Amino acid sequence: MNLEELWTDLIRQLKSYPNVNASQIDAFFSRVQVQAASQGFVMFTSDNSFIKDWIEKHYIKDIQQALKDLYGAEFVVQIEVDPTSTPVAPLPEASQTQHIQQGQLQSPTTQDYSQSTPFQNTINTAYTQKRGIAEQLHIKENHVATSPSNYSTPLQSTPDRYENQVLNEGNSDQRRLENQEASLSNTLKSSDQKGFNSLTFENFVIGDSNQMAYSMAVEVADHPGSSALNPLFIYGRSGVGKTHLLCAIKNYINEQYRDFNVIYIDSMELVNRYSDAAIEKNVDKQSFKNFDDYFQQADVLLIDDIQGLQGKPGTLSALFRIFNKMITKGKQFVFSADRAPKNIDLDERYVSRFNSGATIDIQPPDDETKRSIIKSFISQYKKEEDLPFIISDSILDYIIDNSSSNIRELKSAITNVIFALKMDKSHELSEQRVKELLGNHFIGGGKKRITIEMIQGAVEDFYGVAHKDLVGKKKERRIVHPRQVAIYLCRELSESTLKNIGTAFNRDHTTVMHSCDLISSQLQEDRNLREELEAIREKIRIQQY
Repeated sequence: MNLEELWTDLIRQLKSYPNVNASQIDAFFSRVQVQAASQGFVMFTSDNSFIKDWIEKHYIKDIQQALKDLYGAEFVVQIEVDPTSTPVAPLPEASQTQHIQQGQLQSPTTQDYSQSTPFQNTINTAYTQKRGIAEQLHIKENHVATSPSNYSTPLQSTPDRYENQVLNEGNSDQRRLENQEASLSNTLKSSDQKGFNSLTFENFVIGDSNQMAYSMAVEVADHPGSSALNPLFIYGRSGVGKTHLLCAIKNYINEQYRDFNVIYIDSMELVNRYSDAAIEKNVDKQSFKNFDDYFQQADVLLIDDIQGLQGKPGTLSALFRIFNKMITKGKQFVFSADRAPKNIDLDERYVSRFNSGATIDIQPPDDETKRSIIKSFISQYKKEEDLPFIISDSILDYIIDNSSSNIRELKSAITNVIFALKMDKSHELSEQRVKELLGNHFIGGGKKRITIEMIQGAVEDFYGVAHKDLVGKKKERRIVHPRQVAIYLCRELSESTLKNIGTAFNRDHTTVMHSCDLISSQLQEDRNLREELEAIREKIRIQQY
């Protein structure tokens, strides 16, 4: 049995099942390979224990069914952990799924398992060999990485350099306002610690928009400090799942590596801690040392909303002093922000640190991902409330069509609907009742969603360009410029993924990214271009009502 062909056929078969999420298959099975196969037995290896446990919990039955459908026989499926594991073959796209007839067993080739693996062509021998490998694979790993040479020189900054500035800020009205807001925020977060603890990899809904970020977060959680993903920088709009991933990393490590110290903190709380240390310095000469020691004791440091450190030079200096000391010891850092590092107003030396590991964005969820997220919330509520309520597909469509990309908004909408259902004895609401209930709920109220088609139409009208030319292959300046503007505005104003934008313009995602970067760069210098885009935006806003 050819292992590569078995793998490819298996993935295609899994994706053909209506109950299987193709994005989940891509995310999880990209970390798996076929180790051995025989008549009635297949052994897989994963590069970490989380992937192994997830597949065992959610996909074993589907895998067994797929193998039965492919080869007309029952299979015993075993999964083990091998940190060196890599996929045998690329995962086929969902669109490439083909029907495979039952009983169709491929004849062995030069890559037959009996020649490429130590496993023999019997189930008993395979099990014996498997146990021996498993004992080797489950040896606890050393998670301390080799010290990167480029972090050997710390930033030449001290707390005293910014002490006076911090003290002055601490005495200002703005500072007092920030303290009040932060205090409220921290109180809410403390009261919602249980909620933070519930943010896990298992209940994170995977889609095309977040698949890569999810995979990187899992890798960091399973091998903290020992991979190229250090630091890991995750960015995206508010409410797309960044905090969920950071908390999932924290919760996973707390469960799997109980001797690891994990600290999660947002930027505002970090600023407050540093400011308190600066204010206390005249009384407590150890205040800055205590600040440093608190964070340096961490094995994993997760900092949320890092863009909040703009204009906070003292806190930044302290953070990167800590960063440079910890990173050389193999300690893991994960940052999140609402924008890419290069777009945060920070000194270049700080930005370079952010970009020194892996940087990945979470794009707004597409409609299918929104639907999966909503269904996940509904399932959770049903489990917690034990209520037999019904939410129709038409109501789901209404929520999807009118909601923004903010997942918190989606959850809030579902919460409102379920609360109304609890008060309704029939446990079923009409679509009209839901529209009345959520009429003013969604960001922008009753405005139409901005679509790719809406943006294309506004751009075509503004520049006098035909639609066929805008999405066609012509490369004249009078066509290329409007096309790039339209792509940029689609990325800015719509909730479409790069893939969907590319499809709408008959381009790949790299072309979309190039157009966005080009227009973004030109906007900084070209006043006329800024005026053009504002005029087009106004056209689009008018169409929304």
